[in-house]
Amino acid sequence: MTASDLAAALGRTSRWILRMQRRLGLPVLGDYPDTCFLFLRKVRDLLNLGVSEERLASLWDLECMLIRHLHLAPADDFGSMIGGCAAKSDPKRRLLLSNADLGAPLLGGELQPGLDFSAEQPRELFDGKEMGEDALRVLGDYRALLE
Repeated sequence: MTASDLAAALGRTSRWILRMQRRLGLPVLGDYPDTCFLFLRKVRDLLNLGVSEERLASLWDLECMLIRHLHLAPADDFGSMIGGCAAKSDPKRRLLLSNADLGAPLLGGELQPGLDFSAEQPRELFDGKEMGEDALRVLGDYRALLE
């Protein structure tokens, strides 16, 4: 689906699509997957419900950090990051915008730090915590913003 098809399906203008792409840091694609429509439909609906663009942008940034820290999808692959949008929503286990499955209850404390099962990722010189990255901290920030 093209950007104009996407705009028509969402009942918005192409200018709105471009603004959301800039605001959320989304890639400009020639052919958009169906999951992009589902993602932007959720963004549109939340905006209609009165959630501010700033709050949505902050929430999306935190979701991207969680997806990257927990190795749920490659950080540079937007299609993989929003691939969960086609799955059935489960607010107890899935992130709000991307619908990515955390594999544990979102509001629970079952996340066990220090486990990394992705063997293909090269090891960093320093741990993420030493570089200021901490999945538990990001998850706490996400929970606070979500509530």
